Formats: sequence, structure tokens, C-alpha cells
Amino acid sequence: MALEIKRDHDATALVASAARTETGNGTSVRLPGMTNAMAFTLAVTADESTAADLLDVYVQTKLDGTNWTDVAHFTQHAGNTGAARYITKVTAQLATAEFEVGTALGAAAVRNLLGDEWRVRWAVVDDSQAASFTFAVTACPM
Repeated sequence: MALEIKRDHDATALVASAARTETGNGTSVRLPGMTNAMAFTLAVTADESTAADLLDVYVQTKLDGTNWTDVAHFTQHAGNTGAARYITKVTAQLATAEFEVGTALGAAAVRNLLGDEWRVRWAVVDDSQAASFTFAVTACPM
């Protein structure tokens, strides 16, 4: 049996790098099914804000074809942190406790659920009236 090698082009952008000043959602992206896990990278390349300005980034998937469910919530990024890279992974091999649909996922947490459609949502808490976060999110099926 031949060994499969992961390549850097296996990664898919869920949200392209851009400056964001308001809460929003990315568009739906279909990723390969039948994977064992998904690794996600949040790359914050600029934050022109104060410590009181906050960025929360979530990865969501659809399990029922209709409703978006939070499966990853990156560490909350403060506006004066500077450039940072965060990585998280959801996997099919680990159990997920029961939760009410629509319940927010805490920071630096995951739910080990894999769907076919994925998107990113983000929340910008603007305390300085000038918060701006430049970031991108990529997914890598494993």
C-alpha cells in the first residue's frame, strides 16, 4: 500500500485575508467528506485596535443540511495582541457531549463533529470605535 503524503495545497481557504471591522459570516465551502479530522488555522496578520477590542472566530458545519453548528472557537484575540496564528482540530475519533443546538461554544473549545459544508463566523467587539482585525482561516482535511 502506498503512503499518502499531505501537501500544502490540500489546505482550502474558508475566509480569505481581509480587514474586518464588524461581525459577520463567510460563505459556505464544501470540503471533502470521509475524512478522519479537519485542522483549521486562524492567521491574524494585523489588529489595529485596543486591548478592549476583541475578535472571536468560529468554524461552523452543517450536520442536518440546514442549520449551522459551531464546531471550533479559536482563542479570543485582543486588539493589541499583534500578529498571531492559532490552530485547532476536530476529529471523528473523539466523542462530543450532548448540547443544545444553537448553544454558543466557549473560547478555545471544539465539538468533534464533521459535516460536508463549512463556514466561518466572527464577532468583533469594538470598544474603541476603530477596531480592525485582518485575518484568514484555512481548513486542511486529514
